[in-house]
Amino acid sequence: MKPIESYKSRLNKNSIYSVAPYNFVSLPKRSVSRYGSPEDLPSYNNYKVEKDGKCLLNGYIDYSLVSETPIIVSDGLEKNEARFFKDSEGKYAIPGNTIRGLLRTNMQILSFSNIVGERDKKGEYKSSYIENSRFLYRDIAGGNSLSKRYSSILNVDANRRIGKNLKAGYICKRGEKYFIQPALEIKKDIPYFRVDELRLRKIGGEKIDGVNFLYDKVPQKDEEELKRLNKIAADKKKEKGLRKAAEKEIKKILNNYKREKTYKPYQVGISFELDNKGRITKVGNRGECSYEGYMLSGGFILGKRSHYIVPAEDTNQPEIDLEKKDFMIIRDYEEDLVATKKADRESGKIVIKKGKEFYALPKEGEIKPVFYINTDRLYFGFTPYLRLSYTKGVLDGVCREYKENPGISYADSIFGFTDRVFKNGGREEKISYKSRVSVEDAEAVGEPSVDKESIIDIILAEPKPTSYNLYLEQSSLDKKELNIYEEDFKIRGYKQYWLKKYVECPSGDISEEMKITIYPLKEGTEFKGRIYFTNLYEDELGLLAWALKLNDDCWQNIGLAKPYGFGRVKVKDIKLNIEDLDKKYGTFCFDYYKSAKADDYIDEYKRYISNMLNVKNMEEVTSIKEFFCIKATLIDEKDKNNYRYMVLDEFKLKKILPTILQCKDAYSESNMKKIISKSGSNNKNRKDKGNIKRENVDSRSFGNTLMAEAFNKAKKGK
Repeated sequence: MKPIESYKSRLNKNSIYSVAPYNFVSLPKRSVSRYGSPEDLPSYNNYKVEKDGKCLLNGYIDYSLVSETPIIVSDGLEKNEARFFKDSEGKYAIPGNTIRGLLRTNMQILSFSNIVGERDKKGEYKSSYIENSRFLYRDIAGGNSLSKRYSSILNVDANRRIGKNLKAGYICKRGEKYFIQPALEIKKDIPYFRVDELRLRKIGGEKIDGVNFLYDKVPQKDEEELKRLNKIAADKKKEKGLRKAAEKEIKKILNNYKREKTYKPYQVGISFELDNKGRITKVGNRGECSYEGYMLSGGFILGKRSHYIVPAEDTNQPEIDLEKKDFMIIRDYEEDLVATKKADRESGKIVIKKGKEFYALPKEGEIKPVFYINTDRLYFGFTPYLRLSYTKGVLDGVCREYKENPGISYADSIFGFTDRVFKNGGREEKISYKSRVSVEDAEAVGEPSVDKESIIDIILAEPKPTSYNLYLEQSSLDKKELNIYEEDFKIRGYKQYWLKKYVECPSGDISEEMKITIYPLKEGTEFKGRIYFTNLYEDELGLLAWALKLNDDCWQNIGLAKPYGFGRVKVKDIKLNIEDLDKKYGTFCFDYYKSAKADDYIDEYKRYISNMLNVKNMEEVTSIKEFFCIKATLIDEKDKNNYRYMVLDEFKLKKILPTILQCKDAYSESNMKKIISKSGSNNKNRKDKGNIKRENVDSRSFGNTLMAEAFNKAKKGK
């Protein structure tokens, strides 16, 4: 199948919605428990009848899986190439773990399973299926709700180009703890000094070992022009358009001299001189000038010309114990290093990437210049425009009723769990329970071959839950009023990719760092697999079969490049075989399996869960309707612009994502005009500008609220 090129258009100027190759299935307001306590779980030494007198079922499910678009399930990356997984016999196969991950996610949605788990004595959700991340952010001039918060925390002085709350100091490590020692404040209210690169070259910067310049030396003619343009750009009395034009010209000139490919962030010990106005007049190596300190500059940004000087430590000031101030601050910072591609996680440890040492926390006995804010909370970073952490984690966006639902869910009881904390009387104890399902690799049938037409370069992207306009529920269209990970926010749901009739390749240039070449198998490739089950009740077997089969008009998607349409598959030829225990143990017979209809057990599950929910038809619950809508919808090529990744300029608009059930109407031109009219988004004077009337997503059991994003811990490509 020949890939088409991704759509190069931009969002319509009248659009109130963003676009994405994914959407979210809502979490219900409350979760459902299949078992009340570990004691209620089926035991492994009883193969016939449990204490309630019902039969437990053992057997296996055979199935076929046929790819309807090229498919790539990687066996790992080598030299930025992803080739299809091969089993121990050298045959193409989909690993059992991949199928297992698919089944579990489907099962969690279809059974309203609690994916958060219990809270331990420390207040942590150790058994949560969602990472309770607390994200870091930086938004300087976005003109949105987050940039407003960012500016407020820094207390930005636009004229002086500093944050009034920002301090400078030195971070060090002793044992397992980190401390900040404040720097000397040589001039009142000036905790650090900024030096323009053009000036730095003239006052001695070129003579200092370890200083890295962002640009080659600028000729006198261009230097004078830069000074002229800089005055215009900094003059608040000038018309905004004129200032922006000046900034554009500055970047145009500097682009001729940039050292982006060779420049590296640096921190180096220096000495310096200062005049009465707090202006740096000379910079030299240590011991050459009156004052000691460090000079540094962070990552390259075209137009940036700032280098910073942090004076020496002020030992008369008390040091700050970072983790005493905020016990999660170091963990959050290290997680952010991974999220921003500055570090990798290897064997549970954070390992800084080569060339990113500037951002690493200090080693034992090492000190590094640092910028920080110490108000009601502590923030720190290695540049003045540091990344701030939200006060709340992801799980704060899941309602209390959902998190605190006691008992064991369908998903946990069927797939098992390890060291999960349960309360027994007044004490807590850790319990483990073995999975009652075993999934074999699904081997390719016949002589499958790589689809040469579909060997393309794709972007190795990762989820970006920091995009709050997409990942959180929103009640306003106004980007200045959008919910962020603060106060009473709500995460949106399970992330699911739209299924496409076509496959596509990214348009434009792809950086070598983000690029991988995929070698998918052709569409039409068939795989055969088997799933063994042990000691399941009839409703549990029905749920397992439904998670595999879905409804007749549905598809699954598997592997890498799902956002580009790869890996759409149809599950076929499901054959259910159940042990006849009387024949197995009562006769001398090796053929003790009897065939059964999967649909009968699926219907039994639907009846069982509907009774638990006290609803007539559980498929009418909003989350279930959303799930089957996205699994039954095939996006046509003519609609590809609405189901793609946005470019950077589009992200800056901070438009919200419609719900799954809204998408069809949301992206229609006629409805767009209607929504704009109703919302009052064309009337700047209306107080309710941008307010959205939420659709009624009520089911009798779950109320009116759409819930949350489940940040699946699925492996790459699963």
